[in-house]
Amino acid sequence: MVSDGITDVAVDLSDEPWVENMEDWAVEANSHDGSLYGFSTWGIDYEGVLYNKTFFEENNLEVPTTWDEFIALCDQIKELGVTPLYEGINGTWHTQSWVYALTPALYAENPDFVETLNESKDNKFGDMTAFTDGLAQIQQLLSTKDGDEPKYFTNDGQAEDWMGSYTSLQNRETVMMFTYSAYVAELEANGATDEFGMFPCPLLDNQTAVDNGGGISKFINKNSKNIDACKQLLNFLAEDENLETYYAARTDLVSASFKDVESVHATSATEDILARTAEDSVTMFIKDVLYWDPDVYQYLQGMADGSLSPEEFAANVDDYRAVMFDTAAE
Repeated sequence: MVSDGITDVAVDLSDEPWVENMEDWAVEANSHDGSLYGFSTWGIDYEGVLYNKTFFEENNLEVPTTWDEFIALCDQIKELGVTPLYEGINGTWHTQSWVYALTPALYAENPDFVETLNESKDNKFGDMTAFTDGLAQIQQLLSTKDGDEPKYFTNDGQAEDWMGSYTSLQNRETVMMFTYSAYVAELEANGATDEFGMFPCPLLDNQTAVDNGGGISKFINKNSKNIDACKQLLNFLAEDENLETYYAARTDLVSASFKDVESVHATSATEDILARTAEDSVTMFIKDVLYWDPDVYQYLQGMADGSLSPEEFAANVDDYRAVMFDTAAE
């Protein structure tokens, strides 16, 4: 759902002819107080643990459904002489996905946790057991050493960049990575021939998929002198033929925001994680919770090197949110 301020700057598009053809999730994501303001041609993607299905089958490895099974799986893969995970924690965004994977557990603890956190700075992440317990498991994964090197992921995590993941997974230097399900299309474009699947991240024994809630939307500025022309453009983009052409060219999208699009294709990872999810996917909390700390990646690095505890991680996030609440109130 779009934020409150959108009504001050965007045109209400609720009565446009293409609205009835939008998927329900796309309508919800682009609406506020029952009115539609945004137009989207993106799709929902899913996040989980990508795994080399061919490698798993060759080595009789089982997809885990609990955290203990996941750690045991990583140990099994290590015994085969392969690094289990590609993870570059030097990036500002990628490792944070492990934290967003706690979303189903946070909803299980408090179905209204998003609204609760958005009400006041006094409602804190640190007060949620699932948040600190989940961070402790992430710390276990990132900080466990084999000599001087991390046991479960590439090098020290600081020397790896995102682009290196394609070659690493393709060459079986690593066989798992936390990522989005459309990533398989990128692997195939890079020359990978193994089959890849995906399972929900089993933090706190979770078995529910997390989705990204959709991508970029288009809005019409209500102060524009060209509102009618902008509406004509959106009508053009929403025509069936043009939607088919658009999605056929977008191999990075695994679902469509419009109904009955035939040219959009789910990857093997998309199909696998949707088959494995215990319930309907939930949208990662960062899309809805106010004032997420931009320095979270540094806290993850701190947990990996032992300089920061899960409780300190949560306190830092809550302190940042408190400052932002106060700033917004001024």
